[in-house]
This record gives sequence, C-alpha cells and structure tokens, in this order.
Amino acid sequence: MTSAGVSGPTTEPPLLEALTASYNSAATLPETITSAWETNRIPVLLVDDGSTDQSADDAQRREGVRVVRQRNAGPSVARNRAILESRARFVLFLDSDDMLDAGYRLAFEAALAQDPDADVFVCGMQVVGGDGQPIARHAAASLQPTPFLSLLGGEAVPTNGIIVRREVLARCGLFRPGLHYAEDLDLWLRIAAVTDKWVRMDHDLAVYRLRGGSLSKNGTAMWRGIRQVVSAASRLPVGSPGERRAAANRALVNGAGYVWANALWPALRLKARSSMGDALREAARLPLRFWPMMFRDGLQGLSRRRQGAL
Repeated sequence: MTSAGVSGPTTEPPLLEALTASYNSAATLPETITSAWETNRIPVLLVDDGSTDQSADDAQRREGVRVVRQRNAGPSVARNRAILESRARFVLFLDSDDMLDAGYRLAFEAALAQDPDADVFVCGMQVVGGDGQPIARHAAASLQPTPFLSLLGGEAVPTNGIIVRREVLARCGLFRPGLHYAEDLDLWLRIAAVTDKWVRMDHDLAVYRLRGGSLSKNGTAMWRGIRQVVSAASRLPVGSPGERRAAANRALVNGAGYVWANALWPALRLKARSSMGDALREAARLPLRFWPMMFRDGLQGLSRRRQGAL
C-alpha cells in the first residue's frame, strides 16, 4: 500500500466521518464529496483503490477531504482500510457515486443527543436518476422485533444510511473481502449480532444514484452471495432458532424476488431478442427457486403480446 495524502481538518478527531472507497470515480466523486463536506460539514476519508484517472488528485486538493492511496484491491479492502485509518467516533459508508442530502449531520446529532449510548443509527433512502431527478423513496428499516431479525428478515439498510460507532467494528469484524455481493448486509448483520443499541431515524436523507450499470447483471452470483450471507447469519446465536429460520426464509424469498426482477429476468429478455434458444438454455440452468417466477412472467408476456395482436 502506498502513502497517504491529507488535506482538510486534521486537529480534533471528528464526531462523524464519511468513509469513501473510490476507483476511477472522476465523473461522480466531486458531487459525492460536496454532499458530505460543503452541504453537511461531514469530513470525508477517501481511500483511492488504485485509480488511473485524476479523481484522487482532484479530491486531495479539496477542503474537508483526507486521501489515502493504495494499490487496487477491491471495494471491501478499501473500505476496511478507511475504517482502520479513521479517527472518528462514528463512521458512515459513502460510496463514490452516492450522496447525502442536506440535514444529514444535523439529524444524526439530534438523534445522538436523544440517545447518547446508541451504537448504530439508520435512516431511509431516496433514489435519484443520473440526472438527479427523484425516482423513489424508501423508509428506514423498522428494526422490529430486533435489529438483527429486522435485517435478516429482509428489511433493507442502504450503505450510506447507516452510522456506526467505530469501536463496535472492533467487536464484529470488518467487511469480508471474499464476498462480492451482499457484503454490506453481511456486516450489518454482524453488527446487529453484537449490539442491539440501534436507533431508527425517520428521514430519507441518504441518496442512492441509479445509473446505467449500477445493478449487476450477474444474477446467479448475486443469489449465491445472498444465500451465503443469510446462511451464515442464521447460525449466529441471536434470538431463538425458530425466529432465525423464519427471518432467513423471508430474506431468501425477498432476495430471490430482487435478483429475479433486477438481474435474471432482464438478462433473459435481452438474450431472447437475439436467440430464443440461448435464452431457454440459460433459463433451464437457473436454480429451481426462480422457475415459478420465470413461468409467471413468461406467461404474462405471452398474454400481453396476444392482447396486443387483437
């Protein structure tokens, strides 16, 4: 790993710091940093994961940003480096193409003042397009009946919608570099296994930017990652075995639906436009869990085409 470059505040350790892993993010990183520092006065610790563009150099010249450089090792390794380099009491994970809306820091400080012993704070999310126009809003996870069972049961916590007391990460461990999908859910579940001091903030100031290519098309790998994380979490000694099994089953149902709608079904439809035979062979290789969804959506598509021909 190479040496760090530093700019911005370096005196008192901050209460809250945004940890950003970046690789060739020149197109989106400036707006991400602006949303944290200029808009919310949250300092940014940027780990540049071996970028070949000028994004790290540009970031290093900005106020409120501390830059650490390393050879390319992947996002989980970069995030872990940021956790270890941080001096803040609390950290949040801000991907290099996401943002924080105005009021994010003030909402956190108000929640912390009401519950100073809390270890984790979560909020909802707004989804915007590449042009910044709103697409959807999602409320914060209910955290009921417990934070662990809420997350294991499929309630989502966005990557930039969770603030964690940094010392908790020394107890639960860091991101697992071997996971390429659902690595954030894996860490959230391990955090919930070591502390139930979670606070739900009733706002959606975490901003997820949906761009072309944001969703992976490797649906089978996504599904494998979700299954791996849910299986590992269901064995953690939190709650009763029956509660964990029920929550894990809900997570698999929800996860399968997400993977089907966002990766597998769009990929099959695209392949069918060029070769129906290739699409059918690909469909036959899918795990059996996805077959009912395939028949349902396939029949609905046929029905719509017949109605359009009338």
